[in-house]
Amino acid sequence: MFDLGLGVSIDAITGVMDYEIIELLEKSTVSTFEWSPWCFWTDYDGEIRTEFIKMIQRTGKRVISYHVPFKKVDDIADPDETVRLRAMSRLRTHIHEASRLNSELLIIHPSTEPIDQSKRDVYIAQLRKSMLEIEGELKLNNMKIALEFLPRLCMGNTLDDMEKMLDGMSDRFGVCLDVNHIMDQYPEIPAIIRALGSKLFTLHICDYDGVDEKHWMPFRGVIDFKAMLEALDEIGYTGPFNYETGRANAEAPECLAAIEENYSAMRKLL
Repeated sequence: MFDLGLGVSIDAITGVMDYEIIELLEKSTVSTFEWSPWCFWTDYDGEIRTEFIKMIQRTGKRVISYHVPFKKVDDIADPDETVRLRAMSRLRTHIHEASRLNSELLIIHPSTEPIDQSKRDVYIAQLRKSMLEIEGELKLNNMKIALEFLPRLCMGNTLDDMEKMLDGMSDRFGVCLDVNHIMDQYPEIPAIIRALGSKLFTLHICDYDGVDEKHWMPFRGVIDFKAMLEALDEIGYTGPFNYETGRANAEAPECLAAIEENYSAMRKLL
C-alpha cells in the first residue's frame, strides 16, 4: 500500500472558495492542494484568502502547487516576442501571488491552443528562453516550474517535446503529468514516468476514454492505475498525488467524498 497523501486541485471541488469550503477542507483527509487565481476571484477584501491561510497553518496541510492561467496572454512560449514579454510580466505577478500561500510549484502549460504546427521549434526556443529568464526569481522564492503534458496538437503532447524543452535545464524545471492529456498514448504512462524520473514533479490524476481528455474519476476509463503506481514506486516518486477531476453538477461535499473514496481504493492497488 502506497501513501503519498491525498492531493486535490481545489477546482475539482469548487469553482470559488468560501468559508464553508474552507471548513470542509479542514475536516477532510486531503494533505496537499493545488490552487489557481480563480479560486479567490470573488474574495475582494482578502478575508477568505486570510481564513484559508489560517486553516493551512492550523492543520499543517500544504498548498503545494499553483496553476498559472493558460490564455494566450499568459503564453510564455508565444513566437510573438511582444506577447511573450507581456506573459513574462504576468508570470512574475503569479509568482508573487503563489508565494502568499508558500506554494512550491508553478504549473504551466507549454502553449495555448491552437498553435501553428510549423513553428513548434520556435515555441520550444521561446519557452526555454522564458524559463532561463525567470530562473533567478524562482530561486528567490524557492519555487519550481512544472510543465504540464497537454493533449491534441499543443506543445508538450509527447515525451520527446518535454525532453527538448527541459534538455540542459536546472532542477528548477520539470513536469506535471496529467494522465488524461496524452490521448492514445495511455499504455505508455508507466514508461513515460520511468523516463521522466526525477523530472516528474507532480501529477494530475483522473481518467479518460483514451481519445481525448475527460477528467473522469479514476477506474472509469482506460488507464491502468496499478501499472502507473508501480512505475511511480520504481522511480521513488514523492511528489503530490493530485486529483484533477471534473465536478459535473455535483456540490463540493459530494465531489470531495468521491475523491476520498477513490483515493482509498487507489491505495489498495500497491
